[in-house]
Amino acid sequence: MEKMNIRQSATMRYPILLLFIIIVGVLMSGCGLLDSGASDQATLDALLEAGSDLSKVHPFDFYFYHDEQLGAQQLCAALRDQGFQVSVRSGAIEGEWLCLASQNMVPSNDRLTKLSSVFNELIDQYGGEYDGWETIVIP
Repeated sequence: MEKMNIRQSATMRYPILLLFIIIVGVLMSGCGLLDSGASDQATLDALLEAGSDLSKVHPFDFYFYHDEQLGAQQLCAALRDQGFQVSVRSGAIEGEWLCLASQNMVPSNDRLTKLSSVFNELIDQYGGEYDGWETIVIP
């Protein structure tokens, strides 16, 4: 195996690290491996390590799934009322509907914890499942 210089290596690792951060954010937030606050903080720490400036606004996508289109639409309408940009579309699994809610915000564990409470209330009201969030590295 040929040795790469540091610059090439870092350039090649950046997209892989970014993909890893996104996957970790989505999986850890939504699957219950860690409590929501701990997984959010772990993902924020990974963003920071990847070179993201957490004092800057980041685009966030939040994923919700529902087994009924009407339920997904109602959930998205409630999220729109909370200031999110939303869209409803077929989920990756047949018969499942995705409510994608997007919002630009400065990342913080406190903000994400507050949002988790809002999301849990909406899920209690409209059904469905919150499956985590993702964002990108903003230097």
